[in-house]
Amino acid sequence: MHVDRRSFVRTLMHSIPTIAVARALRADDQSSKGASRPIRVRIWSEGLAARSVYPDGIDGALAGPLGRTADVEVARASLDQPEAGLSDSALDATDVLIWWGRYRHDEVPDDRVEAVVERVRAGKLGLLALYTSCGSKPFRRLMNSMPCEPGSWREDGKPEFVTVRSPEHPIARGIGSFTIPQSDMFSEPFAVPEPESVVLVSNWERGETVRSGLTWSVDKGRIAYLRTGSESYPILFHPSIRQIVSNAVFWCAHRS
Repeated sequence: MHVDRRSFVRTLMHSIPTIAVARALRADDQSSKGASRPIRVRIWSEGLAARSVYPDGIDGALAGPLGRTADVEVARASLDQPEAGLSDSALDATDVLIWWGRYRHDEVPDDRVEAVVERVRAGKLGLLALYTSCGSKPFRRLMNSMPCEPGSWREDGKPEFVTVRSPEHPIARGIGSFTIPQSDMFSEPFAVPEPESVVLVSNWERGETVRSGLTWSVDKGRIAYLRTGSESYPILFHPSIRQIVSNAVFWCAHRS
């Protein structure tokens, strides 16, 4: 059938809104499918926590409650695995990487650090850094190589009083101010870039204070830091800490 040019143009112009709507519906459908897929969480640790405090390790203490959370799938990884537990295939199968490190920062291979940093910047991976993971290579790289160290610290097992500074933030959902019976102390100044949000602030009996729940957006990625998590005390079993970690996972995955 022959169609002259003028008729063809008129037909095409009438079809453009329909095409645009169809594309929008397909995009919405793909977005909905992405949102309905479980959040794939990889819990990475050095594997050095005392079994008397964490019988199944730091990663096990976190994996238990997270694995029972709806819409979350959990995998565990450690520094002693091949490629430090951070192979390209493992990272590509991860939406949020929870990082716990303290003593072995320098042992993480630089190419694996770059693999994490690139994925975070691209928005393919959220990063949740716990406790002394502020000194880890990936965290410091994403913080523009700032020291990321507290002004001082003390390990004496005294109570930590945690205040919710930003109750409207998704990481604080369902959380009020609470006390951790035994903890160690970090104090300001905490040498990190200005955070996007200060969600939590911690205080101790001697008057020390530190911003203990912070967030940043770096390029397309989300990063959260939670100061808590010493391997010397069973802090990660505290119900409020477990809720905050779960909330932070959803926030880092852009699901809040």
